[in-house]
Amino acid sequence: MPRHARIESETKHYHVMSRGINKDKIFSGESDKKKLMELLRSKLEDVDITCVGYCIMDNHLHLALVGEIEELRSFMKKVNISYAMYYNRKHNRIGPVFQDRFKSENIFNESHLMGVIRYIHNNPVNAGMVKTPEEYKWSSMNEYITKELFLIGVETKENVLGGFNSKDGFMEFHKQNDDREYLETKEEERKHQDKKIRKIIESYFKDKGMVEENQIKDLDSLIVLLIERGLSYRKVAKLTNTSVHRVYIANKKNRP
Repeated sequence: MPRHARIESETKHYHVMSRGINKDKIFSGESDKKKLMELLRSKLEDVDITCVGYCIMDNHLHLALVGEIEELRSFMKKVNISYAMYYNRKHNRIGPVFQDRFKSENIFNESHLMGVIRYIHNNPVNAGMVKTPEEYKWSSMNEYITKELFLIGVETKENVLGGFNSKDGFMEFHKQNDDREYLETKEEERKHQDKKIRKIIESYFKDKGMVEENQIKDLDSLIVLLIERGLSYRKVAKLTNTSVHRVYIANKKNRP
């Protein structure tokens, strides 16, 4: 398939993601994450790009960056090539290290930017690695709430924190729910969808005054609700412990 040209962001802000080929954990070791951090800082000095947020997971990297799109391409190319050379040399291998080229999405406004930063910082929380973003060593969260700076500049830090009354307010912001969809790996996307589904079902139980699944008296209404949220018949059948045919009949019967 031909590659689509990247659309330049009007705000010059981008959410960027790179992942290991075949889902490989190319950043799994502490030395690997440290090396990537050093490369990111080094390559930032070569281009007119500002880092607003980052998180290094075991098999992928999230970045929030500001700059011209050509500078962005140059920066990501330099980082990926340099890291691939390091990784192949370390593991005595040849061939690609990253899955295709990096992915990016435009950030449209300040609210969207803050959502991206929160999403990036919450990556290890959503993955079950830590309970709070500040517990994770390899993200920009601690650059915002401590005095130590590595990839985040002083001015960037002041601008981001300027929207909050305190650092505690910034940390509380990360606990807020956010249904907006962000640039994700397929695994993150599935987890995000599962989390939204759980919230839908919990809300349904609360509205009906139920605490247990066996109290459901009107299974059809829950089935229709889940289908309206875009779930497949097979997914709904699994969630409601019934058959695909039962789901089909319930949806057909309750649709106008």
